[in-house]
Amino acid sequence: TGQPLPLTRKNLARLNTLNGDSKRKEDSAYFESETMPISTTASEFQQQAYENGILDPTASRPPHDLDALRRHLTKRRRSIPPSGLAHQQFCEEISYSYNEAEASDIMRTEIMVNYRHLDQRYSRSISRTITQIPQRDFNRNLSPPQPDLMEGLKASFLSPGLRTYALHSDRSLALCHFATEFKRTDGNLAQAVYQAAYDGAVLVYARNHALAGARAKALEGTRDHAAAALVAAIDRAAGETAVLTCATDGTIVEVFAHYFERGKYHQCRVANESLLAYPNRGRELLRNAQDYARRKSHEL
Repeated sequence: TGQPLPLTRKNLARLNTLNGDSKRKEDSAYFESETMPISTTASEFQQQAYENGILDPTASRPPHDLDALRRHLTKRRRSIPPSGLAHQQFCEEISYSYNEAEASDIMRTEIMVNYRHLDQRYSRSISRTITQIPQRDFNRNLSPPQPDLMEGLKASFLSPGLRTYALHSDRSLALCHFATEFKRTDGNLAQAVYQAAYDGAVLVYARNHALAGARAKALEGTRDHAAAALVAAIDRAAGETAVLTCATDGTIVEVFAHYFERGKYHQCRVANESLLAYPNRGRELLRNAQDYARRKSHEL
């Protein structure tokens, strides 16, 4: 199984080289290319992503903490499950949804957690293009990702030093660990999985970049016990699988874990549940994934 490396200076140098960070362009536009970037809906997207080092579940290795992550995401929740009538209404609405926008609206409203009144620092973006990731090997010749839904901390609530990790140019989210791709019930769910692989790779890159910055800053100060403890905490965080994505067509929900190892971005299927046959299990899986990712955003 995949074992993430500690964020030592040597391994950070390797990570930067593998990610193409030897050509630092942090303040540049997303990328500059002489060729037309490939859309995430194009037929050649999957092949280009694979050539860039973004692996789908069939080619990915499981992370070292997969069993613990799976137990966490499949645990039962204390919340009251939907009534039989509510479930019937959901099934009718999702099957009658005309397009992805309608399907995603139904899922966000009836299945997913909305943290609006629970966490004022945490928010979501809907179908918004990630513009603040520079050109690296993994996004070469690809259009910027545009997750149907992404959740993270509001950049405006962060200290100025952390706002540099914003994913958008204005009213941005930062330190995001969760993204979802929606399809209609008769849509191409496999395409959503490939799109989620790209979303996850971008969020893993952003997380690793933030951890590398935190470690470098910790090493700048006095080499005392507090600094050593901070570096150790950062290294522990670097060893965790923290980024999750979801692909769903309203009938089934699939949750994936993402991490970087040896120049490749892995996408491992953690769990999947039916939203029709076992409505509460699917609902719990998705909400557990949201809660896990929100906690990782705050920890980072």
